[in-house]
Amino acid sequence: MSNHVRQTVGGMLGHVFRRFVHVAIAVVPILYYFYGVPIAQVVRLTPPQLLIAVIIFNIIFESVRLKFGWTWIGYRRHERKRISSFAWGVLSIGLVLLLAPDQRFGIPIIWSCALGDPLLGELRNTRLSNTWIAALGILFVMAIWFFCTGWLGTPWRLALLMGPLMVGLEWPNIRWIDDNALMQLVPLLIVLILYG
Repeated sequence: MSNHVRQTVGGMLGHVFRRFVHVAIAVVPILYYFYGVPIAQVVRLTPPQLLIAVIIFNIIFESVRLKFGWTWIGYRRHERKRISSFAWGVLSIGLVLLLAPDQRFGIPIIWSCALGDPLLGELRNTRLSNTWIAALGILFVMAIWFFCTGWLGTPWRLALLMGPLMVGLEWPNIRWIDDNALMQLVPLLIVLILYG
């Protein structure tokens, strides 16, 4: 049994659920960029207003969860007293969608985290060396950015930068900020500097 499974509420079922939610996040930027207006109109808001409401709700909910020490299936045990990866992810996705110049940047940033992070986590449970894990992760993230170059017109040079950068940002285990935040907010900052 991997360390991730032991650390996750719900054991293997919790771990699989956690990975599923992470991968499912890839749908969020598609919904926002292509269907955001009709979705937001359901609650009589604009897409940015709906995002801000979600971010505020996320902060309030996470504050209450931490106060009472609640965890559910899929949470890591240490998240009982620490901001959860899910809360960091919601905050970061919201900021990317709000601040990225457009879908050419928002989609590959979010996809690289939503799909790349769990891939790297699962590769670490194999017998591959760290060098091979990093190389595969870099190639995978670069493939996402190159795909978005062909589909959305994302500047292709960003694939060369974001592959190593995003894998490098996922690697360290920093107590006060989650890799879900690092993998999205640092690339967002770079995009804003270069194209904002």
